[in-house]
Amino acid sequence: MKTKNSKGVTMLEMMIITVVIGITSTLAIPTFDQMMEKARLKTAGRDLISDLRFMRSNAVSQRQQFGIYFDSNSRRYILFKDVANLGAFTYDSGSDSDIMAKALPRNVNFGSCSFSNFAVIFKPDGSASSSGSIGLSSSVGGSGSFTVDVLSSTGRVKLISGS
Repeated sequence: MKTKNSKGVTMLEMMIITVVIGITSTLAIPTFDQMMEKARLKTAGRDLISDLRFMRSNAVSQRQQFGIYFDSNSRRYILFKDVANLGAFTYDSGSDSDIMAKALPRNVNFGSCSFSNFAVIFKPDGSASSSGSIGLSSSVGGSGSFTVDVLSSTGRVKLISGS
Protein backbone atom coordinates (compact mmCIF):
# COMPACT_ATOMS: atom_id res chain seq x y z
CA MET A 1 0.00 0.00 0.00
CA LYS A 2 1.38 3.34 -1.10
CA THR A 3 1.02 6.39 1.13
CA LYS A 4 1.27 10.05 0.28
CA ASN A 5 4.53 10.51 2.18
CA SER A 6 6.42 7.59 0.60
CA LYS A 7 9.78 8.64 -0.81
CA GLY A 8 11.65 7.05 -3.70
CA VAL A 9 12.13 7.13 -7.42
CA THR A 10 9.94 5.31 -9.85
CA MET A 11 11.33 3.29 -12.71
CA LEU A 12 9.93 5.82 -15.21
CA GLU A 13 11.79 8.69 -13.51
CA MET A 14 15.03 6.67 -13.59
CA MET A 15 14.63 5.99 -17.31
CA ILE A 16 14.00 9.68 -18.07
CA ILE A 17 17.10 10.71 -16.13
CA THR A 18 19.20 8.09 -17.94
CA VAL A 19 17.98 9.31 -21.35
CA VAL A 20 18.69 12.95 -20.46
CA ILE A 21 22.24 12.08 -19.30
CA GLY A 22 22.82 10.05 -22.47
CA ILE A 23 21.68 12.87 -24.76
CA THR A 24 23.79 15.43 -22.89
CA SER A 25 26.93 13.29 -23.05
CA THR A 26 26.40 12.61 -26.77
CA LEU A 27 26.31 16.34 -27.42
CA ALA A 28 29.46 16.93 -25.36
CA ILE A 29 31.70 14.36 -27.10
CA PRO A 30 32.35 16.36 -30.32
CA THR A 31 33.18 19.44 -28.24
CA PHE A 32 35.58 17.42 -26.11
CA ASP A 33 37.31 15.97 -29.22
CA GLN A 34 37.75 19.45 -30.70
CA MET A 35 39.14 20.72 -27.39
CA MET A 36 41.65 17.85 -27.34
CA GLU A 37 42.78 18.64 -30.90
CA LYS A 38 43.31 22.31 -29.98
CA ALA A 39 45.34 21.24 -26.94
CA ARG A 40 47.42 18.84 -29.07
CA LEU A 41 48.13 21.63 -31.59
CA LYS A 42 49.05 24.14 -28.88
CA THR A 43 51.35 21.61 -27.22
CA ALA A 44 53.10 20.95 -30.54
CA GLY A 45 53.62 24.71 -30.98
CA ARG A 46 55.04 25.11 -27.49
CA ASP A 47 57.34 22.10 -27.95
CA LEU A 48 58.66 23.56 -31.20
CA ILE A 49 59.23 26.94 -29.54
CA SER A 50 61.09 25.22 -26.71
CA ASP A 51 63.27 23.26 -29.13
CA LEU A 52 64.10 26.38 -31.17
CA ARG A 53 65.11 28.24 -28.00
CA PHE A 54 67.14 25.23 -26.88
CA MET A 55 69.06 25.19 -30.19
CA ARG A 56 69.69 28.94 -29.91
CA SER A 57 70.94 28.45 -26.35
CA ASN A 58 73.29 25.66 -27.49
CA ALA A 59 74.66 27.88 -30.26
CA VAL A 60 75.49 30.65 -27.80
CA SER A 61 76.86 28.45 -25.02
CA GLN A 62 78.96 26.18 -27.26
CA ARG A 63 79.95 28.95 -29.74
CA GLN A 64 78.89 26.76 -32.71
CA GLN A 65 76.01 26.66 -35.16
CA PHE A 66 72.90 24.65 -34.22
CA GLY A 67 69.65 24.39 -36.11
CA ILE A 68 66.37 22.71 -36.87
CA TYR A 69 65.37 21.16 -40.19
CA PHE A 70 61.64 20.89 -40.96
CA ASP A 71 60.69 17.74 -42.87
CA SER A 72 57.05 18.27 -43.82
CA ASN A 73 56.82 15.01 -45.78
CA SER A 74 57.47 12.85 -42.72
CA ARG A 75 55.82 15.33 -40.29
CA ARG A 76 58.90 15.70 -38.11
CA TYR A 77 61.75 18.09 -37.41
CA ILE A 78 65.40 17.36 -36.79
CA LEU A 79 67.58 19.14 -34.24
CA PHE A 80 71.18 19.21 -35.42
CA LYS A 81 74.64 20.66 -34.92
CA ASP A 82 75.76 22.35 -38.13
CA VAL A 83 79.26 21.06 -38.89
CA ALA A 84 79.17 20.86 -42.71
CA ASN A 85 79.28 23.95 -44.96
CA LEU A 86 79.07 26.43 -42.11
CA GLY A 87 78.53 29.46 -44.34
CA ALA A 88 75.78 27.82 -46.38
CA PHE A 89 73.31 27.60 -43.47
CA THR A 90 71.77 24.36 -44.71
CA TYR A 91 71.05 20.96 -43.25
CA ASP A 92 73.20 18.22 -44.78
CA SER A 93 71.63 14.89 -43.87
CA GLY A 94 74.79 12.80 -43.98
CA SER A 95 77.30 15.38 -42.80
CA ASP A 96 75.66 17.37 -40.00
CA SER A 97 75.51 15.93 -36.51
CA ASP A 98 71.88 15.01 -35.73
CA ILE A 99 70.93 15.47 -32.10
CA MET A 100 67.38 14.09 -32.31
CA ALA A 101 64.31 13.90 -34.51
CA LYS A 102 60.88 14.79 -33.17
CA ALA A 103 57.61 13.73 -34.77
CA LEU A 104 54.56 15.95 -34.74
CA PRO A 105 51.54 14.70 -32.78
CA ARG A 106 48.68 12.92 -34.51
CA ASN A 107 46.58 15.24 -36.74
CA VAL A 108 49.15 18.07 -36.55
CA ASN A 109 50.95 19.08 -39.76
CA PHE A 110 53.42 21.70 -40.88
CA GLY A 111 51.93 24.58 -42.83
CA SER A 112 53.93 26.97 -44.94
CA CYS A 113 57.65 27.31 -44.23
CA SER A 114 59.46 30.51 -45.22
CA PHE A 115 62.92 29.42 -44.03
CA SER A 116 65.37 28.88 -46.87
CA ASN A 117 66.14 25.17 -47.35
CA PHE A 118 63.47 24.38 -44.69
CA ALA A 119 66.00 24.99 -41.91
CA VAL A 120 66.73 27.67 -39.36
CA ILE A 121 70.27 27.79 -38.04
CA PHE A 122 71.38 29.77 -35.00
CA LYS A 123 74.82 31.38 -35.03
CA PRO A 124 77.19 31.58 -32.02
CA ASP A 125 76.06 35.16 -31.33
CA GLY A 126 72.43 34.01 -30.97
CA SER A 127 71.18 35.41 -34.24
CA ALA A 128 69.48 33.22 -36.83
CA SER A 129 70.57 32.45 -40.38
CA SER A 130 67.41 34.12 -41.71
CA SER A 131 64.10 35.45 -40.55
CA GLY A 132 61.15 33.26 -41.28
CA SER A 133 58.21 31.32 -40.01
CA ILE A 134 56.77 27.83 -39.94
CA GLY A 135 53.07 27.09 -39.66
CA LEU A 136 51.44 24.36 -37.60
CA SER A 137 47.88 23.32 -38.32
CA SER A 138 45.48 20.59 -37.35
CA SER A 139 44.05 18.27 -39.96
CA VAL A 140 40.84 18.19 -37.92
CA GLY A 141 38.54 21.02 -38.99
CA GLY A 142 38.02 23.94 -36.67
CA SER A 143 41.01 23.22 -34.45
CA GLY A 144 42.99 26.23 -35.64
CA SER A 145 46.59 26.94 -36.54
CA PHE A 146 49.71 28.58 -35.17
CA THR A 147 52.75 30.22 -36.70
CA VAL A 148 56.21 30.16 -35.15
CA ASP A 149 58.31 33.21 -36.07
CA VAL A 150 62.09 33.60 -35.83
CA LEU A 151 63.75 37.01 -36.16
CA SER A 152 67.21 36.76 -37.75
CA SER A 153 68.89 39.75 -36.08
CA THR A 154 68.27 38.58 -32.52
CA GLY A 155 67.18 34.96 -32.91
CA ARG A 156 63.96 35.76 -31.06
CA VAL A 157 61.40 32.96 -31.31
CA LYS A 158 57.70 33.73 -30.96
CA LEU A 159 54.45 31.77 -31.22
CA ILE A 160 51.69 33.61 -33.05
CA SER A 161 48.15 32.40 -32.56
CA GLY A 162 46.30 31.74 -35.78
CA SER A 163 42.66 30.97 -36.35
